[in-house]
Amino acid sequence: MTTSYLQYSKFILLKVSFDVVLFEKEFRKCLRLLLTHEIRELKRWCRATFPKRFRGVMGRCFRYFWRNNSLASGQQ
Repeated sequence: MTTSYLQYSKFILLKVSFDVVLFEKEFRKCLRLLLTHEIRELKRWCRATFPKRFRGVMGRCFRYFWRNNSLASGQQ
């Protein structure tokens, strides 16, 4: 049985959720590895899974990702 990057990302984020700084570092890595539809699924899962103290981190990472992703796709 193979594990998708999305499932692996969820596993890692659960394991590092004890530390907000480590969570942000791993969350950024996840955003670099996943496809767009997987990122949307990860966003829904994170909002349902993690407490409010992670909302700021997730919002910051998603804004950074979407801003940089749209800039990169516009340059092609």
